[in-house]
Amino acid sequence: MTSSKHPVTRKKFRGPASPRKMNTLRHQLEQIVKSAEDTALRTPASLIVIATYLNRLNFIDSVNQKVRWDPTQWKFSPGILAQLLVLAAFIPANKKTALSRIHLAYAGMDLELLVGEPIDPAGLSDELFAAMLDRLWEAGCEFFFSSIALTVRTIFALPPDYTLHSDTTSHVMYGDYESTETTTEPFRIRIIYGLSKDKRKDLKQIMTGMVTDGDGLIRVCHVLDGNTADCEYNHMMLKTLQEVYGDEFHRYFYIADSKLLTKKNLTVISDTAKPVKIISRIPENFNNKLAGRIRKLAYEDQDWRHLGICCEYPAGNGAEPEYWVQTYQREVFDIPVWAHIYKSGDTERKLQEKLKKERAVFELELKELTGKQFACEPDARTELKAFRNSHKKSFFDVNLSCTATVTEKSPVGRPSDPPKPKIQTVTWAVSAEEILPDEVLIEKQRQKDESFILLTNVDTATIDSRDVLLKYKGQQKVEHNFSVLKEPLLASTLFLEKPERIEAMMTLLYFSVLMHGLLQLISRSRIADCEDPPRLGPENRPLVRPKSDTMLNILALFEFVSNGDAVSIRSKMPERRAQLEQILYLVDFDPAAL
Repeated sequence: MTSSKHPVTRKKFRGPASPRKMNTLRHQLEQIVKSAEDTALRTPASLIVIATYLNRLNFIDSVNQKVRWDPTQWKFSPGILAQLLVLAAFIPANKKTALSRIHLAYAGMDLELLVGEPIDPAGLSDELFAAMLDRLWEAGCEFFFSSIALTVRTIFALPPDYTLHSDTTSHVMYGDYESTETTTEPFRIRIIYGLSKDKRKDLKQIMTGMVTDGDGLIRVCHVLDGNTADCEYNHMMLKTLQEVYGDEFHRYFYIADSKLLTKKNLTVISDTAKPVKIISRIPENFNNKLAGRIRKLAYEDQDWRHLGICCEYPAGNGAEPEYWVQTYQREVFDIPVWAHIYKSGDTERKLQEKLKKERAVFELELKELTGKQFACEPDARTELKAFRNSHKKSFFDVNLSCTATVTEKSPVGRPSDPPKPKIQTVTWAVSAEEILPDEVLIEKQRQKDESFILLTNVDTATIDSRDVLLKYKGQQKVEHNFSVLKEPLLASTLFLEKPERIEAMMTLLYFSVLMHGLLQLISRSRIADCEDPPRLGPENRPLVRPKSDTMLNILALFEFVSNGDAVSIRSKMPERRAQLEQILYLVDFDPAAL
């Protein structure tokens, strides 16, 4: 009997591996086991460099002196725990973890190099960090931040800078926490719904604000209630800076967004013999629509002065816009001010794209309207009126009218003699003529899009229009700091049940951002002193003005290897070994600070 199944091919047994192959496998296994038993500790060079910055700022001792603690009751000092939290933001992304498991993030590192004491990471727990955050809040964490941040330029021998940029951001809160919406405690932040800059209206939030100098170094930070208005924040910050700088505050430019310009804030600014200098963008509804009046006058005068490209460091690729300006002196709340209206040449394309999209929507909705049939004229006119109301601010217009259509049909049934009259049916529709652009409205939008107005209380003999614009553009440094602040995911999942700990944690994260700014400023300053930009970038490209992340990525290619008392530096890429000395110079690495 034959089978319809395919014959099965059996795999031939090849017998045991050759002795040579077995020896190779055994050797590889021994290497794996040896590697697993390696007791050397490896610490990323990036963490070491940031730790030396903190040590030069005397961070650990400052915390220990500031907070209330008993050395006999604490396993690790609060200063050590605080420094570990600041450094945690610099742990490579693939090792980031929740603070409840921070011992895993630091596993395999030599913590003595980071905090000055030999510590087993397994001994770190969230209870220790929670107690430290409670005490830091109790001591006044915001004042503690500024007490250190204001010494950075002196300690690192950096030149003074008299520009201050100020702004706020929101931080949404996830998880369960103690309700604080109705708290009456004056120093306790409220986690509450507010205008979320992260577009999360469904979640409660806190806000933070910062003031940076012209190089992006943070001077002051504040943790705020979740519904804090920017105008109130600016008022509080002006008062704070007046206390911090005293009579020297008049030497600074205070630059903030349009919410700075309120009568209350301008009164604070001018209520001294030497008022602080300000720059801000004029909002459309400010002082009886001052912006609109200035814009109308400027476009009537057409006395534009060409400024050219206004970038502190032009890329030279032709992508930067050119600017034109006109300047007008006015009085606002009895304060003399100068309004600089700028016109940019790179907005027409965006306007045309906007018009194209709006016309497409207009045509679609008009087609829907004219395609409808109505049983009576009032219904048609109601729809016509609704369409006009919904498009009354549109850049396009069309003449609409209601038209009637009469149709006849024979009555149902057998024909009669004489014949029955035909049945008439009247239907109504909206008819449209050609769509026309509203050129007046489009021109107003063009003027609004291509121009903006900056207000300052400094006369044109002291600062010209170009420098006003350059200083205002520096606001992006605050925005960059906010993006760095939100990179670590520690604040959104940590101790959310206690607002005090959130405030203290945010303060320590601001220290991390301060270290980012310091690393960036130091490396840029030293690169600027080089005869030629060092070729340390990806594919050995020259470094010109690297961001802190670029320098951290370069440092991440090296690690400190600790074997007992012996410490060496290992390069993960052999071709980078020869660059180590130059890299450590650029970041101002000081071994004596370990």
